Amino acid sequence: MTRNLQRRLQKLESQVPRQPTEQEKNVDSLHKFLTCAVAYYLGDPTPEGSVIEAYRRALGYPNSHEFRKALHTNDPDFQERVRLAKTKLLEKFGVSCGDEREKIIEAFNRMEAGFSEHFKWCCR
Repeated sequence: MTRNLQRRLQKLESQVPRQPTEQEKNVDSLHKFLTCAVAYYLGDPTPEGSVIEAYRRALGYPNSHEFRKALHTNDPDFQERVRLAKTKLLEKFGVSCGDEREKIIEAFNRMEAGFSEHFKWCCR
């Protein structure tokens, strides 16, 4: 009887979606922020345009089709473009990945302060 209950409990628990850890939430927030920052500072955003369109331009994709194709196929070229864009963004704010954490956080604060209200809202 106890073994049967244990199996049923395990089955029920496996159906409940796993909640992200605090670290996973922080990584997701940082990724979202950097996507917005790359789009805003390198993607020539337009007032009526979307963040993703500016991000596409920042990564150098000529059209939405090519961008979506690279994004959904996990294209290594896509990952390299993202890496280069993030490096360029950090350089634009006078920092690099190798700098001290405080210096990078200060650059992130300056990036966010320069966002339009639309981009601030999108980064939340």
